[in-house]
Amino acid sequence: MQVFNVPDIVTGHPQMEAGDIRFVDYRDKGGPFRNRVLFRTFAFSFVQHGQKHIYRAEGSTILRPGHGMLIPEGHSIIAEHSDSDEAYNSIIIFFPASLGQEFIASRNYEGRVKDIAPYVHFEIDGYIGEYVNSLKTLICRGQKLSPELAVIKVNELLTALCDLHPGLLVSLFSGQRDLSLMNLIEQNLLKELSLEELAFLANRSVSSFKRDFMKMYGVPPQQYIRGRKLEIAGKELLKGKSASELYLDYGYQHLSNFNTAFKRKFGVTPSAYRPIA
Repeated sequence: MQVFNVPDIVTGHPQMEAGDIRFVDYRDKGGPFRNRVLFRTFAFSFVQHGQKHIYRAEGSTILRPGHGMLIPEGHSIIAEHSDSDEAYNSIIIFFPASLGQEFIASRNYEGRVKDIAPYVHFEIDGYIGEYVNSLKTLICRGQKLSPELAVIKVNELLTALCDLHPGLLVSLFSGQRDLSLMNLIEQNLLKELSLEELAFLANRSVSSFKRDFMKMYGVPPQQYIRGRKLEIAGKELLKGKSASELYLDYGYQHLSNFNTAFKRKFGVTPSAYRPIA
């Protein structure tokens, strides 16, 4: 499957470009399909219409209008689509990691790292909302920016976001990430990602992903995933749900297959599990 490199793929969209910073008014028909995307820079994304579903090695989220996201460099799987005839639309700001690192260093925020996050997903307040609206106007007018002014614009947004989530912001630019293969699978366990997509998020080929996982954890990734899903399904049974409510959500096309797999793991059928658990 093709890998899309950003910001290269947005070249044909309306934008302001100054040095290695881009402010882009991105529009696309979108669709339910997922694309493999390699972010070669950091990016702010503000969905204006439709929604963006983004998967990272450390977790996934859905971005809708009224919210923004700061996405770090690296591998992502993204699905963008509109709920109407109007095209999917987002305002995206691409900037180098060094700019964010210099921003953090200049404000002595390094000691405030408390969290490890795959991105920063935040609600847009009044200030950031006006900031995004002003960008749309400038892009529409074909405004030219100097590299110095572009840096000021990005730092303005970083300052506003730092007031909201200082710890998360610092963690992204400090490289604080949990990139273990176990965490990758755990964070995306119920997202129905294929083994090929999981390997892409881990920046590995499928064969090396299987080999490394087996070497580190002693079981093939497919076996681990099946087992963990059944464990979670067992907890749902204890909460009162039935196997017929669960089997599709846990990757089984037929109830009989779910019952067989569950009994193989736990020694009893789902219907018999709850009374003895």
